[in-house]
Amino acid sequence: MHRKVHQFNQFCALALAIIMVISSPLSALAQKSKNSKPANRVNKLTEQQKAIHLLDRITFGPRFGQVEQVMQMGWEKYLDQQLHPEKIADEVVAQKLQPLSTLTMSNEEIAKVYEPPLQVLQQLRERFEMQKKNEQAAAGTAPDKPEMNAEMNAGDKPKAQAGDILADPEKRREYAKALADLGYKPRQIPILELQQSKVLRAVYSERQLQEVMTDFWFNHFNVFANKGVDRILLTSYERDVIRPNVFGKFEDLLLATAKSPAMLFYLDNWLSASPNAKMPDANQLRQMRQNRNPNAQFGPGFGLGGKNNINREMRRQENQREAEMRQTDKIQPPKPQPKRTRGINENYAREIMELHTLGVDGGYTQKDVQEVARCLTGWTLRQPRTGGGFYFAPFMHDDGEKVVLGNKISSGGGMKDGEQVIKLLAHHPATAKFIATKLARKFVADEPPQSLIDNLAKTFLKTDGDLREVYLTLFKAPEFWSAESYRAKIKTPFEMTVSAVRALGAETNGTQPFHRWIQQMGEGLYLAQPPTGYADKAENWVNTGSLLERMNFALALSSNRINGTRTSFAPELKSAKPGEVADYFIKNILHGNISPNTRATLDKTLSDPNIAGNSGADVAKIAGLIIGSPEFQRQ
Repeated sequence: MHRKVHQFNQFCALALAIIMVISSPLSALAQKSKNSKPANRVNKLTEQQKAIHLLDRITFGPRFGQVEQVMQMGWEKYLDQQLHPEKIADEVVAQKLQPLSTLTMSNEEIAKVYEPPLQVLQQLRERFEMQKKNEQAAAGTAPDKPEMNAEMNAGDKPKAQAGDILADPEKRREYAKALADLGYKPRQIPILELQQSKVLRAVYSERQLQEVMTDFWFNHFNVFANKGVDRILLTSYERDVIRPNVFGKFEDLLLATAKSPAMLFYLDNWLSASPNAKMPDANQLRQMRQNRNPNAQFGPGFGLGGKNNINREMRRQENQREAEMRQTDKIQPPKPQPKRTRGINENYAREIMELHTLGVDGGYTQKDVQEVARCLTGWTLRQPRTGGGFYFAPFMHDDGEKVVLGNKISSGGGMKDGEQVIKLLAHHPATAKFIATKLARKFVADEPPQSLIDNLAKTFLKTDGDLREVYLTLFKAPEFWSAESYRAKIKTPFEMTVSAVRALGAETNGTQPFHRWIQQMGEGLYLAQPPTGYADKAENWVNTGSLLERMNFALALSSNRINGTRTSFAPELKSAKPGEVADYFIKNILHGNISPNTRATLDKTLSDPNIAGNSGADVAKIAGLIIGSPEFQRQ
């Protein structure tokens, strides 16, 4: 046993040596060095390289043997198929997702099962406090000072504080059991199943471009899973808001995100109200009484009982908003934050212009932020802790005249004020340029050619923001197929891990042991806290520490040391020599893309006794070295 551990440690040292020796090309790429070019730089792509390039960019990496399949059918046909995912059967991934019950549940259904009401949580805590006092009294000891404000927002148990009853692990288990006895399941399950489904879709789905674009647009319209009740709202956000709109019009996608409960809660717009918000007047009350469905416009709790009902409902909503703000404040990063006050909240108004549409250099001013925020007052939620959805509350809305980017928005527009802003931003030339730049950076190069950005922006404006047409322009552009863009991007941790599974033909259930590796590399799924999402440039992912983590993952994957994930190799490889095994993986995984420096270092490593057994090479270790190599990190 000790000998095996010693041999493994020696091998890890060799792997680290490989990283140190051959990581310089990746570091140079990350630093955008003009003198650094991949060793396999070509003047014109061959048919095989075109197939590799397309699969690297519009899928989560080619499966074993898929390059040859695309070459046979032609890359144009494969691209056309991927641009129309509704025509692609996807039974395998559907079967693998079937056990994940939360994926098909509504926000209300998730809240009912996974989100105990605050009253229930408080009653349980008080019961446990009383039990502890009785136990201490019986033992003749002084009772601890209780801490009744433990955070109960994230995970399946409250965050225990000093002196808190739930600081005791045994009491926490009893607390969790008490919740289970009441019919509530652990609160982290919806996010865990969402993370698992993302891995499974990336690995197994035949609709690869749809998955790539869903990942791209979710990151663009990022929502942090651990922001309060967003843990119960995020499933429908990806399922009903992002995924159905990735091939449609940008305006529809933007409007869907603006009205989504997850985004409204994440950026606090559901709390935004005019400082001059007033009670509904007599005419509004009469209109409510005449309306067959009075709740549709004013939300639950508004009935036909006249002004007293309105008073009670407004007080209830105020109390709820204040409680939610207190809960939200507790999970913010530990940095000084301005005190929240009732009135207009500018968070979403700022981000919709800076991050979602115009870009930081899009020509808007602080005054525009304020005016957009005024337009979006009253865009709120019905009881988010119970999974309630979007509704417009007229009494919260600032109905005065506004001016956004020089465009007058007349008074009295109500909810149409916000919709008019969405349309204005979605069709603005700065938005076309901003979206074009992000797409070009994602799919072509960290510093994309200006000519490509201009053409994509032109298509965006010409087609009224038709994203499918923009993608088509992108993937048929000469800049996309240029030698400079071939293998010029670095995979993110998520892309690297799932592409490794696909390349090796491994099987995975995508559960926490697999996701933990992605999280350790810095890209926990749905866990980007800032609205910017995760970075899309190599410089944010390439350093010695991250490369070592990738090598460790590659060795764990190939050696079957990730629970729920298994790799198997062709039997004939076990009797082959180390060099022959390396040649096999270089051909079938790297497709011959290996630099002389990497090959020389690899050959030196393969001569070590730890790589070869008595009857042949250690196939798993060699596969791990190939997956962990800088060449596999490229796409």
